[in-house]
Amino acid sequence: MKVCVIGDFSENLDEGLKNLAHYITDYIPISADFQLLKANVKNIISVTTFREIKKFHPDIIHYVPGPTDKSFLLLKIIKIYLKYNFKVVLSAPHPMFSDATLKLLNFKPDYVFASHKNLKERVESLDIPSHLLPNGVDVEKFMPISDFEKRKLREKYDIQKDRFTILHVGHLIANRNLEIFTKLSKENQVIIVASKYIGANRKLLNNLRDAGCIIFQGYFPNIEEFYQLSDCYLFPVKKGDSILCPLSVMEAMSCNLPVATTEFEGLKTFFEEGNGLIFAKKEDELIDGIESIKKGNISIATREKVEQYAWQGITKEIMQVYKDLMD
Repeated sequence: MKVCVIGDFSENLDEGLKNLAHYITDYIPISADFQLLKANVKNIISVTTFREIKKFHPDIIHYVPGPTDKSFLLLKIIKIYLKYNFKVVLSAPHPMFSDATLKLLNFKPDYVFASHKNLKERVESLDIPSHLLPNGVDVEKFMPISDFEKRKLREKYDIQKDRFTILHVGHLIANRNLEIFTKLSKENQVIIVASKYIGANRKLLNNLRDAGCIIFQGYFPNIEEFYQLSDCYLFPVKKGDSILCPLSVMEAMSCNLPVATTEFEGLKTFFEEGNGLIFAKKEDELIDGIESIKKGNISIATREKVEQYAWQGITKEIMQVYKDLMD
């Protein structure tokens, strides 16, 4: 079996969709009867890439960034160019497509990994096979640590040892509701780890720094250390401005951090609220959630919730779908 995975294979693992492509291809077992080709979506519209895919002659093309009108058009063009019948599989971390586009292109994928229940129902109504599959998490990298190790990490990054610390990992761009941290930083230590993959909004960056937030910018191979030195994780991003099952939320849970997050459909599909996981629809609910965590009013067992979604298990499910499509 030959599978071509199309995704963002840029070098640094500092962005959600990019991380998905890397993890999927890293954990899929390669064997004598299974070959894998990585095609970088950044270079996909090129004669060189098209020729490389054609030479590889895949049985399956797995498009990781998700179903959009543009991705359907791209896959239709690849199908025309290759001039043979191969299977098309899509992950759906952030679906943004119209049913009309599928009809206009006379194109349908052969399988979709749905990131929430409503999406599964929608694609199945279009006669596209699907099943629920969240993003995975590296449970061996993102692990809880002892209080002693936590203090050592705070020393390493020059973080106050005894101040309640709230973490956020993500892009410093507008429309993500990050202004909430200017309020929380008055009585808490706020750490924001921001990739430079997408440029930072300068005004937002300055406002956060002026409010006392500690900003780390760049690529950090040991990103797990920021989770491990923190007391809780806050993901206040509004719906529509993130993948539906945010990786950073799952990574925080894997470190057994209490988490307060916007109520994303993907998270609600795979996780029950409670034991340190708080869903919120409004900003004041997020702030109340942080206060409950800070006061120690809740039990914390978020790692137990996420362990079942280790990447090893997720890629086994993906491999099984590949095999079923070939039978």
